Amino acid sequence: MRPGDRVPAERLRQHLLNALERTSRPMTTAQLRDDMHQHFRAPVVIESVYRNLTVLERRGAVERRKLQGRDAHWSRAADQAEI
Repeated sequence: MRPGDRVPAERLRQHLLNALERTSRPMTTAQLRDDMHQHFRAPVVIESVYRNLTVLERRGAVERRKLQGRDAHWSRAADQAEI
């Protein structure tokens, strides 16, 4: 992927879901952004990651976890993790 290219939203969301499936612990928005940067070999801004996570949250695919600190933590929704 070239530096100026944008990742299509649905592709970005699918990668977010895959990243959350690969781990047994919730991930922060920044951790997910770093994972996406490595996967796509292109920078992805944290605002884009957060916006797409909130879309997935509204769809019921992910859940925002209340953990210590001020960072948002995300995991697959319990009923979606087995799909």
